[in-house]
Amino acid sequence: MNRSFSLALLAVIAMLPVGLTSAMFRAMSTHMAVTNGLSPDEMSHLDIGFMMTQLVMLLLAPLILRRCRINVALRRALMMAAVSHLVIAVTDHAPLLQAGAWLALGACASLILVSLNLLILARCRYRTITVITALILLCSTLLPMGVYPWLLSWLAEETAWQFLSYLLAGMLLTAQLMAEWVTDIRQPQRERKSNVLPYLLMTGCLVLIAYLLMRGSYYNWFDHPRFRWMTGVTAMLALGALVLMQAGQRSGHTLNRKLLTNLHNNVFMYNGFLAGFGVMASGALVANFLSHVMHYSHENAGLIQLPSFLAMLAGMLLSVVAANQHRFPRDMITPIGVLMIIGSVVMFSHLPSYAGPDELLFPLCLRGLGVGLLNVSVTIAMLAHFKPEHRPEGISVFYIFRTLGGLAGSAIFARIMQITRYESMSELARTLDNGGQAVEQYTQAMKRLALTQGYLPSRTLSAGQLSQTLKLEASTLALSNTFLAFVIAILLLAPVMIIGKKLVARHQSTSC
Repeated sequence: MNRSFSLALLAVIAMLPVGLTSAMFRAMSTHMAVTNGLSPDEMSHLDIGFMMTQLVMLLLAPLILRRCRINVALRRALMMAAVSHLVIAVTDHAPLLQAGAWLALGACASLILVSLNLLILARCRYRTITVITALILLCSTLLPMGVYPWLLSWLAEETAWQFLSYLLAGMLLTAQLMAEWVTDIRQPQRERKSNVLPYLLMTGCLVLIAYLLMRGSYYNWFDHPRFRWMTGVTAMLALGALVLMQAGQRSGHTLNRKLLTNLHNNVFMYNGFLAGFGVMASGALVANFLSHVMHYSHENAGLIQLPSFLAMLAGMLLSVVAANQHRFPRDMITPIGVLMIIGSVVMFSHLPSYAGPDELLFPLCLRGLGVGLLNVSVTIAMLAHFKPEHRPEGISVFYIFRTLGGLAGSAIFARIMQITRYESMSELARTLDNGGQAVEQYTQAMKRLALTQGYLPSRTLSAGQLSQTLKLEASTLALSNTFLAFVIAILLLAPVMIIGKKLVARHQSTSC
């Protein structure tokens, strides 16, 4: 019990800074840009680099952990992350130094996550694993979506944002000291793996995928020649890596081959992709609704989502309870979470631009409950499935798929919303009869209204008010259409998950 408690405490203190670091870009990007003398566009490149290093380290973490003691790797990652936050806190107007620190933080975050999961799986029983896994997800995923946006926005307004880096550095150093007292586990054996070249190709592929998905809207997707060229290079790198991995099987199966050709493993990877896709895409759409339609500030948008966080906690607890009993089928938790997210998105698609906070409460809470059920249940099932010899690679690949799903969902629906907003604005403008009679009628109505209140607005002011009304209605209509596109996409992706589960069940029954 003492060992489990110490691991749980270490997981919380180590993962809280990881979650806060990932949320800083969304809530404090403006303040960070001013302090470092960077433009918002340059800050977006820094965010992309942070994500790139996370993905690359997830790919390379199994190689590192099979050559270095897991506890040693964890302690070094915690120390490097603490030093990086101190560098961020004490430097101003040093973009290159800040960029290096953020890149190091991205790599450290992935190594900390994989190392902690391996320690917990090796040292704890199944019931304890489910609880600590839920705590890790609470700190790294649920809090960044539910509490951190409000907390960080409030903190940025009340004090200098660098104060948070000092606090995070202190927490990371505390976790590093606690890790000194955690008993190490046996180092995973160095089983035969793919050669270096496929890893290099996949590294380049992941870097380009992150850049294209996070920067694609800037290039208007396939309309820009540079984007088309980079897309072709990405496809060639991915194909080359797969061909080299396949060619390397002539002298015997590698560990990577055993992992990726197993049907049950592939189902878990797809579940991770679907979880990331649904959660991040729906979260981005809801955030756009609050900011562009409701015109909430970052702090108010975060504040109104706090009840959603409580619903996430409820979903997390239900997932843990379901994972530790046998009466209710565990596989039902994931589809229920997906259906709740779909239901909340459908409700948002019917909300008008003048909706009040009370009308947002139920859809937000329904989505929060679905996120808690989906994220936690998928991760617990994944961790319990992998054999000890497959855990480093299995955990890393699962988180790669989940991260790519989140990036793909956010990028695709951001682009869909952009296109539908332009189409909605064009359609609304067309109904104004080329800006003549309808604008004149609107101006006359505004004048009559203004005369009854004692002042006469100018024609320019009335036209400006008309333009603002059109923009608001176009944003509302675009988001409504994008919400429906999200529902269609999930309804197309979800059956693949169900079919995969059926195939796995049939394969297990025939093998028995």
